Order: sequence, then C-alpha cells, then structure tokens
Amino acid sequence: MRILVDIRHLNQQQQSGVGEYTQQLLRALFEIDKKNEYVLLSSGCKLFCHPEDEGRRISEILRFAQNDKVLYIHLPTPNKLLNLRTLFLKHPTINWRVRDPIDLIFLPNLNITSLPNDIPTVLTIHDLSWNFFPEFYSSKMRLWHSATRPNELIKSAAHILTPSTSTKQDVMSVFGKPEEKISVVPHGIDPIFSPKMEARDHGVRSRLKLPKNFALFVGTLEPRKNILGLIEGIKQYRNRYNDDLSLVLVGKWGWKSTQLRHRLWKKDMSSWVHHLGYVTSEDRPALYRSAEVLTWPSIYEGFGLPVLEAMASGTPVITSNTSSLPELTQDCAILIDPYNPNDISEALRGLLNSKPLQQRLKEKGLLRAVDFSWQKTAKQTLEVFESLL
Repeated sequence: MRILVDIRHLNQQQQSGVGEYTQQLLRALFEIDKKNEYVLLSSGCKLFCHPEDEGRRISEILRFAQNDKVLYIHLPTPNKLLNLRTLFLKHPTINWRVRDPIDLIFLPNLNITSLPNDIPTVLTIHDLSWNFFPEFYSSKMRLWHSATRPNELIKSAAHILTPSTSTKQDVMSVFGKPEEKISVVPHGIDPIFSPKMEARDHGVRSRLKLPKNFALFVGTLEPRKNILGLIEGIKQYRNRYNDDLSLVLVGKWGWKSTQLRHRLWKKDMSSWVHHLGYVTSEDRPALYRSAEVLTWPSIYEGFGLPVLEAMASGTPVITSNTSSLPELTQDCAILIDPYNPNDISEALRGLLNSKPLQQRLKEKGLLRAVDFSWQKTAKQTLEVFESLL
C-alpha cells in the first residue's frame, strides 16, 4: 500500500501542536510499519529558499524511515498560488504530482486541498474550536478555515481520526459524520518527558532565567488559551495569600493577542509574569520539572498535549473542566471553571498549601501518562489505514 501524506503545514519555522503530532506520528509509523510505502508531500517557496529549515525538520522525520519505503516530494510553488488554484479550479488533486499510483491519502490536519474521488482519505480533526468559537480567531484565520472547505473534506473522507471522544462527538454533532466512520486515536507522549531530573535542567533554568517558584503555561498565546483569565487568577492568589508565585508563559504569539500584549506591558506585571517565547522540545522537559504547577485554563481543547507532557513529567496540573480535558486528566488534575479567575486562585491555594495533594496528583499523573505513547498512536492509526483497503 502506498500512502500519500500531506506535510505542507510543517513549513512553519516554529512548530505548532499539529506539526508536533505529524512529526511524532510519522516517526512512530516508520518504526513499526515494515510493509507500506509513504509519499510525503510539501510545497511552498519558504522550505525551498531556506534549506537549513528543511534539513532540520524533514530529515528528522526521514531519519526514522527505511530509504526504500519513504519518498519525499517538495513542490517549489508558492502556497498562495497553489491554494488559489485549488480553490477556484479544484485542481490539481493532491495526488496529481505523484507519478506512481496512490492507495490512500492521509491529511494530518485540515488544509486547502482537492481530493480525488477514487482514493480513500483519512483526515485528522484535532478540534472544532474554529466552529464553536470563531470570535477567538482573526479574520485571516477564519477565512483560512473557510477556505479549507471543512464540510466537503469531512464528508469526502473515508474515515476521520480524532484525539478524544469529546472531539468525536463534536464532529458527529456538527457535521453528521456516522459514528462508525470516526475513530478516537489519542496523541502520544515523547519519552523525554519524565520526572527524572537531569544535569542539564540546571543549565536550562539558568539560561532561561527562570524564577524560583513559578506556575507554567505552555501553548500559543491566543484568546482560546485564556491567558488573561490565568493572569487575573494568579494575581488574586498572590494578593490574597501573600505568595510570590510567578507565571512563566512559554509559546509564540498567536492571533488576536493585542489585548494580552498590552496587559503584559503594564508595570504591575513585569516583576512576576515572564514570557519566554517559543522554547524547543529539548528544553521543555526541564521547564515542566522546574515548575510548581502547570496552569492550563483553556476554554476549549481537542486533546491538550501540554497537560499530558506535564503529567508525564510529574508536575501537578490545574486545568479546565471543559471539552476534552476532563477526559484526558480523569482524576489526575484539579479542574476549574476557566471563566472564573477565582477558581484558579482557590485551586492554587489548595494545591500549593498541601504537599500530600501535590504528591497524589504527581503519582496519579504519572500512572495516567503511561497509557499514552506515539507507538500506540501509530499502531491504531495504521489499523485504520489498513481497514480501508
């Protein structure tokens, strides 16, 4: 079986959650799948103009592949031109540039593409935040999501993958996709996330100038992540209980972040809120292990990979009682109402003043994280691929 994989979204200089999913899943697939062939398709001039970026990301994936089982094709066509042609002409179909016959198409995320009628497609839907909360997105992002024609892609796909039962139910409710054509395949966890302290942890703390006691947030800084609510909740906690707890924000700036930028520029924030920007995957384990708690009051999530990374690192978690997060954490985290900063404040008080609670959440989180691995994700994904042929 020859499987075409759309990896165009890996062109981003700083990796997104979807990019992390794609890279980790492909690595695991290449390790366990000894019989199928894969064609990886990318496009755009960025990758072509900056070969050092290409070498770092694509070669990382190909390093786990058998040379005779994986073919990499890059189209040096500007993505804007390719997308416009696809939108107005619905041509070429995604398999058009591949000479050999394709048996299956895999889209790790929504993208602007045209699908052939005679080749089954597997599509991963990570969440429906763009459908439920369009106000959290910029006009450009809303236009992009509309341009992907999600209704058509989801209807045309032979099978849908979702990372949680919550997202599966959302897809069934919004798009009417039959239950038997949707499989829940949770994301995995990289083994580098563990509670074992390493010598380099001290170097990371020093290099990133981390405060002594801090709550951690990891993710793109955009409205859905509820950073303003998080800041207010920690501010309430600091004022009420005279604690010098800091907040460390890890992640690139996202869309509609002007209000948050203005908030961080105010003088009352500078002493205890630290924005580190994008941090590489190599440094993130040390960040989790150094934090007192991961505070993640997102409004809506299809999975919540940073929550899983924190649990695997032995870090207690405070997160939202919405969407997929209760499903992911079960009884391994403190769940709060993301719309109520007072909930965040009281959760911090209860956690940081109770060593037994911290230890209990650490132990339960570690046990929960054992259930997740990229090898398991790859095995379940491969079973879906093979069931369609």
